[in-house]
Amino acid sequence: MRMRSLMLLTLALATVCLMTTGRAMAEDGPKVFVWTGDVVQNEERLDEPGKLEPLTFVTARNGSFSGKAIIESTGKIVGPKASIGPLKDGDNTLAAESVQIRYAMRWENMASRSVPGGLDVLQLEPPAEVAPQFNKGKRALLPVWVTVRVPKDAKAGTYSGELTVSAEGLEPTKVPVQVEVVDWTLPDPQDYRTWIDLIQSPDTLAMEYDVPLWSDRHWELIASSFEQMANTGNRMLYVPLICRTNFGNEQSMIRWIDKGDGKYEHDFSVLDKYLDVAEKHLGKPKKIVFIAWEICMSENSLKRSIWADSHGGAPTREGREKLLGKGPRVTKVNPANGETELIFLPRYEEEGGTEPWKPLWAGLNKRLKDRGLEKVASLGVLSDLWPSKAEVAALHELSGGLPWASQSHPNALKGAKTSDNKKLHGIAAIDYAAHVYNQVFVVSPEKGRMYGWRQDVLDVNYLRGSSLNMSSNLSVRMLPAINITGGQRGAGRIGGDYWPAIRDKRGRRTSMVTSRYPENNWRNLDIGVYFLAPGPNQVLATSRLESLVEGVQDCEARIYVESVLLDEEQRKKIGPEMAERAQKILDELHRAMWKTAWNNDEDRAKVSTISGGRNAQEGLWHALAKSGKELPGYWTGPARSLRSTEAAQGQKWWFESGWKNRSRQLFTLASEVQKKLDE
Repeated sequence: MRMRSLMLLTLALATVCLMTTGRAMAEDGPKVFVWTGDVVQNEERLDEPGKLEPLTFVTARNGSFSGKAIIESTGKIVGPKASIGPLKDGDNTLAAESVQIRYAMRWENMASRSVPGGLDVLQLEPPAEVAPQFNKGKRALLPVWVTVRVPKDAKAGTYSGELTVSAEGLEPTKVPVQVEVVDWTLPDPQDYRTWIDLIQSPDTLAMEYDVPLWSDRHWELIASSFEQMANTGNRMLYVPLICRTNFGNEQSMIRWIDKGDGKYEHDFSVLDKYLDVAEKHLGKPKKIVFIAWEICMSENSLKRSIWADSHGGAPTREGREKLLGKGPRVTKVNPANGETELIFLPRYEEEGGTEPWKPLWAGLNKRLKDRGLEKVASLGVLSDLWPSKAEVAALHELSGGLPWASQSHPNALKGAKTSDNKKLHGIAAIDYAAHVYNQVFVVSPEKGRMYGWRQDVLDVNYLRGSSLNMSSNLSVRMLPAINITGGQRGAGRIGGDYWPAIRDKRGRRTSMVTSRYPENNWRNLDIGVYFLAPGPNQVLATSRLESLVEGVQDCEARIYVESVLLDEEQRKKIGPEMAERAQKILDELHRAMWKTAWNNDEDRAKVSTISGGRNAQEGLWHALAKSGKELPGYWTGPARSLRSTEAAQGQKWWFESGWKNRSRQLFTLASEVQKKLDE
């Protein structure tokens, strides 16, 4: 207690000191100063700068946690720099490589409507200058992000150091840094039970950096993409066995070598390398979807998932018309010179249509078995249009009975209790469903609780379109928890490095690689989100990605405690008093989370479990209407304004009510439970 009081006194004295140094400026130049921001707030939307206070972190071992200080100027910010010294707690030190400094910048040259808001791209190097862009050119802002990756073997305690920030017209300003490491260790991301499905796009990287597919430089870029995704716990891969799918791939990852007379051998080198790079930089895959079918192959392709011509649907319709009756497209390679071309194979369901594929599947299944991945493979991808029964039967036989993955509007797994089902034409199982509709959420935990994270079926929330590009960092942080405390295991069909790499004549980013193949557009199910960004030499993280990482880490602490409470023997071991206190803390965290979506406490108290809606706020809206609350029509202006106000007020409350204390409470609870079990 005395140590804690001393620390608070030190912080207070440091704050007084900062107040006198944080606004140093040239007398005849623009005002340049530094202030401390909240890591999940958008500094652009604040009416005035915050105070310059110590930068504080509440962390657990084996996790990644961020904070930020903002450089602001009434003119340009020129020559910004930041550095950080060692973080020490007595004789204990967090090594320099545990702390990373990045600089948050806007996305550049975007003609797309789905541009992420805020200062989102986390650059590794400071810009030479930042022009005033806010308040009609009166404010220039540069957030300096400090991310601490706490080692697994770090000692619990409070580590102190200094962040030094400077720029032209700003004397070096020292910002005290306090990193509290709670005595609990997060599991390795490989072992996370919160499901996050971030999709990697080799073609985006090849186009963005103008490098040949599968060149050495291309593999380096793919590795950097996987490294950025790793801390989310994402362990999902998509391997296209056919060309020009909805995922935007030009080639198939397994190439075909023509031996004449309808005979082929297969080149697995790209697949082998992709799996090697993924395992090294991402982790061992938990799910691999082999894309073997697409909408353009369906006999019903002109009846579904096409926008009206007046809304740009003509290229999709025309592309599908040209492909009616044709089979899968694959990449043929000439092993003598490496040249590739696209070829058509017979349709799967035609007589003899599976014969060319049998050697490929034999080689593929052997590779999966050799790597210990045979149980994580699925076929894909089902959308709102499904393959015919005959196509499913052919692929079921070819693949050795693999299940399918679905990414659609309705929940293809609705009603399924296990992954051992025959949901697809009574032939094949569906073991993964990312869906837009039929989401299930729990608003009031005291009225009933759910544990989506422990269900057998892999049922996840798909927030379609570009909503996650423009969501607040706080909303992104809450996304995993709102799902795993409901009926879903997490969130899926999220673009990783799918940023718009196609540019117009003016150099503006206009569209994603997926737009190259309109015959396989899925209309409003197309991938519209990207959580990574292009850097000069490698793939970069965004502020939204770091928010997602911290949200997943919160989930893993919750899941650890809940797994103990749900285990009869472990619950007995921690005792009824601790169990009751633990549940109370988790319920308080649950209510605080939902307040960020809807501020009105009385409204939320009326609702228990929501079944329906595409997201938490929409589901709650319809539940409130059903409970008798008078609300305007959902799509009207007043309704949109009300939803925006409720979320803004709830998020403001979340910031001001001490969210870091709640994080401390959660990690401390996990520590206490673990220590009790270890007695």
